[in-house]
Amino acid sequence: MTIGPKRVAPKLVTAALSAKLSLLSVLSLSLFASALPAAVERGADTLAWPEHQRAFLEDGPGLLLDSAQRQRLLGLDAAGREQLMASFLADPLPETPANEVREAIARRQALVGQEFMSLLDERARLLFLHGPPAERLVVDCDQTFKPLEVWTYSAIPRRLVLYQDEAATPYRLWLPIDSKRALYRPEMEYWLDQYHELRQFLSGRRFDLQLCRSTKLIDEVTGVGGLLEYREDRPSNEELQQALAPPSDLAAWIRAAAATDLEAVALELPLGLVTAGFPARDGQRIVTRLTLSVPAGAGVEPFRDDSTPPEYRIQVVGMVEHDGRVFEQFRLRFVVPARAAADAESDPLALVLDRSLRPGLSYLIRLRVEDEIGKRVAVLNRAVMVPTEPVAVAEVPVPADTIVALGDRLEATRVPGRDGLVLVPPESDLVFGLWRAEVLVSGERIVEVRFLVDEKLQFTRKRPPFTAELGLTTFPSEQVVRIEGYDKDQGLVAADEIVLNQQRGELRVRITAPPRGGKETGTVEAAAEVVVPEESRLTKVEFRVNGVVQAVVEQPPWRAQIEVPPQAGPEDVTYLTVVAELESGASAEDVRFLHVPSYMDEVEVDLVELYTTVTDRSNRPAQGLGVEQFQILEDGRKQKISRFELVEDLPLTIGITIDTSGSMIEALGEARRAAIDFLSQIVTPRDRSFAVRFSDRPELMMPRTSDVGAVAQTLEGLVASGSTALHDAIVTSLYYFRGVRGRRALVLLSDGDDTSSTIPFREALEYARRSGVAIYTIGLGIGRLELGVRNKLSELSQETGGRVFFVGKASELEGVYDEIEKELRSQYLLAYSSDRPGAGESDFRTVEVKVGGGNKARTISGYYP
Repeated sequence: MTIGPKRVAPKLVTAALSAKLSLLSVLSLSLFASALPAAVERGADTLAWPEHQRAFLEDGPGLLLDSAQRQRLLGLDAAGREQLMASFLADPLPETPANEVREAIARRQALVGQEFMSLLDERARLLFLHGPPAERLVVDCDQTFKPLEVWTYSAIPRRLVLYQDEAATPYRLWLPIDSKRALYRPEMEYWLDQYHELRQFLSGRRFDLQLCRSTKLIDEVTGVGGLLEYREDRPSNEELQQALAPPSDLAAWIRAAAATDLEAVALELPLGLVTAGFPARDGQRIVTRLTLSVPAGAGVEPFRDDSTPPEYRIQVVGMVEHDGRVFEQFRLRFVVPARAAADAESDPLALVLDRSLRPGLSYLIRLRVEDEIGKRVAVLNRAVMVPTEPVAVAEVPVPADTIVALGDRLEATRVPGRDGLVLVPPESDLVFGLWRAEVLVSGERIVEVRFLVDEKLQFTRKRPPFTAELGLTTFPSEQVVRIEGYDKDQGLVAADEIVLNQQRGELRVRITAPPRGGKETGTVEAAAEVVVPEESRLTKVEFRVNGVVQAVVEQPPWRAQIEVPPQAGPEDVTYLTVVAELESGASAEDVRFLHVPSYMDEVEVDLVELYTTVTDRSNRPAQGLGVEQFQILEDGRKQKISRFELVEDLPLTIGITIDTSGSMIEALGEARRAAIDFLSQIVTPRDRSFAVRFSDRPELMMPRTSDVGAVAQTLEGLVASGSTALHDAIVTSLYYFRGVRGRRALVLLSDGDDTSSTIPFREALEYARRSGVAIYTIGLGIGRLELGVRNKLSELSQETGGRVFFVGKASELEGVYDEIEKELRSQYLLAYSSDRPGAGESDFRTVEVKVGGGNKARTISGYYP
């Protein structure tokens, strides 16, 4: 809850008003003191208070009271609290337009609310009491320190260290009584203990000074070097605790708070009736169900795109508090099909949230609900008392197909039947090269397990453990791994299979065999690539010749033997159609002519699309150019431009791939923050993004999603360790673009050469050329003489139409990301139909774009038809 209006226009306190407020401190405190009875020893359960009274004590105004005053407030009944609040919040200067007390509190609450959900975080308390710091330094040394920030205020003599003791807990103000050990990671604390004990035998600097450049600053601010080197000028507990004390001059605080300069505050999203229910038991906990109602006419804006039906995108960030501590934090995202205008005006939109909480306890649930498209926000606090047993409640009448919460829990895999087996899915959803397949076998009958890849037997295991190292394709491709369990009489008992590396994206079919322009007859192998949308299942792929179904395939590989009749006459036409159908009934198809009349050429309708960056002599994006200034050459042959436009707002799919090997230990924190800021700036509701990390091997952290907040959240947890599988990371990241059309870009950050990949660089480069994805490579701290890795990163960018950057330190990354953003938001799309359609499909065709006016164009170096 906020006191007063949530949106307050910036307003400076005039000199005259400042003079009048000089009397406010004495006036307000005297009113407050006269309203309070004697102090009580035991506090009350504030969650049982009316919400506006609880908020007065715990969401801001209570910080203006000293401990004695707070204790007196806790001893009042509801009527006494109401009287006290009215006295404290009364307008001290009725002759002025605003209530200066309420406005000051509201502005500081708005400042806090832009970043924090609760004042349990002592950074939020500092913002409320003192406003923004003059300097706020985030210490990014994950291997040395716990998460730290150093805040500097001109009015506070000492700089302040705030730290997060454990993950997902609020930051605390560091005090000497905590000891310096509280700031270090346990591993570094151990090594510093060894250093202090054995330093007379050791040479060189302390380990923490070697790993983190900010260590010297932390030593200086805390007055303690390492763990035990105490300085005479170190701060005391009392000095630092004054930063969180209530203001001694309330009038001065009000003047400063009323002048707080706020950035744009989101418009308020109205929330209707909120109900709480407890419908079921979840283990030892009770399911607590909150139903949020966004009333009709609330102005929720749908996301509209030509490729998808309109949908609402609503994000809910939540925090559950119990006994003055954070019980849990969560983040949910709702994707709701947009309703017709008439329905939107009459029916409320319901959002249902389930949390499992301990029975018999009181909780405070804080929610921030945001319309991602309209940027309207609602803030809601709700106290709940969880019963000891479930309580039957009437279900809210919400159509099942209108609410989809992402991030549902997955059920554990179970082994079916008494005698059976199951193939354990790989840890990664992208597998290539060698893969160790593991099988869980139950019962007594199965004595032999056979491993097949794409229907070909690769390995047989006749005794436990039932594992096998299978040889997959060098590059990621869609493959089926099947296992079969046999008894002692060679009877098939059970089987299981999984599809590896299934392509995801917009539903699409592409015939890959037989080749264009061929004249095959008789039995011919036909093949296709099929892209399946996320959260969808493909039921079948039909192969038809002249409209007659010849084969139906229900699982990859999408291949079939078809019979192609001989051409009966010069005017005879024979064509192959491949149709893919989803479980929902949606379908897509591709057609290839096998025989055409001699007088008719097969028409090539596929356009070669070139997303092209154009820069001027100052290396800045060049805009306002016309099609007449461009020229396209394919293998040196001039091509006719069929499509031309500046694509500032076309949808973009962008991947972030970050090196998290051990050598990134010092720079990873700053690199991580720069990447998060970059994504938040460049990704719009129409775009998609994903994140990959790599050290010993690449790992997908977040698949393609329009939820940029979810991608940023995964980047927050990056930790540096291990070796560098750079080549594997390139191929893995590019594979996640398969099935995606339109603008695509990969941003790859690394600080060193490859040390552990299974794929050679030349093969990775060839894969990059085939992908058609622009790669922006960033070399961090790579010396000028490290020519091997410099040449790799440069060649990757040059071949794919991206750009290479070499920076000396992580603090320069923000500027690099700004450059990439400018380029991606000001590209030109040039498309043409090759004058050699279908010929030599296995040959790489070079492409060059030329542009006049002294400008320079960058695009892919070529393509495979």
